[in-house]
Amino acid sequence: MRTSESTAWGPWLLVAAGAAAGLGAIGLGAPAPAGGAIMGFGFLFGSLIRVTVSDRRAGALAVRGRRMDALTLAAFGAALVIGSLLMLLRLHDS
Repeated sequence: MRTSESTAWGPWLLVAAGAAAGLGAIGLGAPAPAGGAIMGFGFLFGSLIRVTVSDRRAGALAVRGRRMDALTLAAFGAALVIGSLLMLLRLHDS
């Protein structure tokens, strides 16, 4: 990428805002599973953005190919959401 080209930061900032919202929620006293789920849904939203917008408009979310970027974001998002939901399970009485 040449330095004269402008990069669309909007999609990347939306994903970063989702991660910051999850961390902020935990910092303000929300349960960790809720904050993790917020972050996970932010990544899943980023995956949806990466699939639907063009490479030029994806800006900083476009690192590799469209399919690989979307798959990576979806995997991280799903892992965060599933991990957050698993934290809610009561596996033993202690």
